[in-house]
Amino acid sequence: MAEASDDGSIEDKISALPDGVLVHVLSHLCSREAVQTCVLSRRWRYLWRSVFCIDVSFVEFEDRAAENDLEREEMFKMFVNHLLILRKPVDLKEFRLEYSLTVGDTVDISANSDHANLWIAHALQYKAQTVKIGNYSEYLQLLPSVFNSTYLKRLHITNALLIQGFFERLGKGCPALEYLFLLNCGIKDLDIFSNTLKVLILADIMVSHDDPVSISAPSLISLSVEECPFGASLPILKNMSSLETASVLFLEGNTNCDADGIRQFLGGLSGVRSLDFYYGDTQLEMENNHGWCPTFSNLTNLTLDSWCVHADLYALIVFLQNSPNLKKLTLKLNEPRYHTGVVSAIIGELEDRSFTCEQLEIVEIICSEGNALLPGVNQFLLEECGIRPDQMRVNHQN
Repeated sequence: MAEASDDGSIEDKISALPDGVLVHVLSHLCSREAVQTCVLSRRWRYLWRSVFCIDVSFVEFEDRAAENDLEREEMFKMFVNHLLILRKPVDLKEFRLEYSLTVGDTVDISANSDHANLWIAHALQYKAQTVKIGNYSEYLQLLPSVFNSTYLKRLHITNALLIQGFFERLGKGCPALEYLFLLNCGIKDLDIFSNTLKVLILADIMVSHDDPVSISAPSLISLSVEECPFGASLPILKNMSSLETASVLFLEGNTNCDADGIRQFLGGLSGVRSLDFYYGDTQLEMENNHGWCPTFSNLTNLTLDSWCVHADLYALIVFLQNSPNLKKLTLKLNEPRYHTGVVSAIIGELEDRSFTCEQLEIVEIICSEGNALLPGVNQFLLEECGIRPDQMRVNHQN
């Protein structure tokens, strides 16, 4: 930082730093800002060319003098192309791209996606370990052939179309990939398969076919599935032997849930230690089918929502009956969801309401002040579960 010296002149302390330190600082700026430092002095003119992180965003060009979105997009593409051409052949740690495809009847979405595919290929050519692709408006059409790197460890993709063969290519072309985050993407593959993934996050994924999707990841430690319309049925989980943590959110209209679908899906999660399960789809009556919930022998941390306390706490009891080693139970008593006027829940009748959770140490209830479900849940926990008052925590949230 520049400071005034005793004689009143400005002392430039930043420029006294070694080039390596300055490049490190520039690598944490967005690329447009990093390039703009070239006007500071002759010494700064080429420092930006050695940064090890590239962060380019279409949003930064919204203030440019352009007559329309198409012209602004051309400006952005020109900037990124020149940036990649002029930078030194330095290995990258991270590549971040926020793009926007212009919408219109005369716009070729596939052709416009070519630039993004070339930029991603450039980043992987220079050994980027993390790639984050964000996109606005139309789906970005990513080519599987682009993903060929023995260095890529983390991949984030938002709003893209992943054509058939994408996951097969990831498995073969990116053998070091451990973290995959997909948000608002369309997939055409029937199988999501990886031998190396440790973390998989799927949020708002659209499937373009009615065939069941299978997820197979023998090294996976953490799985998150949120608001994913998987089509005709829930995904089939295979080879989840390493899975420790799972978070699942099914909302209205996401997929066609039935007892068999719930059974096979939860069966794939039966080895986890921590489970957060939210059901917000059509009310599902299990009748005499109590086998929909597997035994969670390793489960020590369970989080459920208000859907499980309807119908005389049927679903909650079933989970407790099948979680013999549970240590912590968290209940989020949110406002109930409704589907076609009927509360979203898994309901049924139990001939035997008994269960044993000898290791249960704490129950945390998260709800608003005056929550209508709280008294009944409290009574159940204290009288039927044998939970002591000192083991219960109620956190009120608005």
